[in-house]
Amino acid sequence: MKYVVLIMLSLFAYADEQRVILTGFTIHEHSNDRFGEKYNGYNYGAGYEYNYFNEYNELYYGMNAMLFNDSFENPQFVFGMGHSYRFDLNLVDISVGLSGFVGIKKIYTDNDISRDDGAYGVTGGFGPTMNLYYDDFSMNFVYVPGFKYKDLDTTGFLFTYFTYTF
Repeated sequence: MKYVVLIMLSLFAYADEQRVILTGFTIHEHSNDRFGEKYNGYNYGAGYEYNYFNEYNELYYGMNAMLFNDSFENPQFVFGMGHSYRFDLNLVDISVGLSGFVGIKKIYTDNDISRDDGAYGVTGGFGPTMNLYYDDFSMNFVYVPGFKYKDLDTTGFLFTYFTYTF
């Protein structure tokens, strides 16, 4: 176990950008959840991000970890990773890419009748990303499309968070 921790800690030393994350807001494809309640659009929380960004107009890799209040008002932990391509537009930088995540959150099935039901489990997804950078600040957008598989039915959403380089 100590070797895994040492390997993980060594990754931070090579990060070209280290950022503090403040989670922001989420826009859902539907206004109400499966229980007829409004989704939580303000997913307050925090996290850490690091990117291996070296040059503009080249693909780079990034990772992050966040803890926030999810769309059902439950705590959720997420570990995300992805690749982006960043462009320098003088005043701001823009990157576009593809990101995926795995996490732990309360998961609901067709058998659950309220937000009090459900059980914590592993979740995941992926989608396109766009990031706007201005000096040490950034605004990040991740779109995760909805899907239905067996008794799992998710609503697509656009998740937004903000970062600051330290």
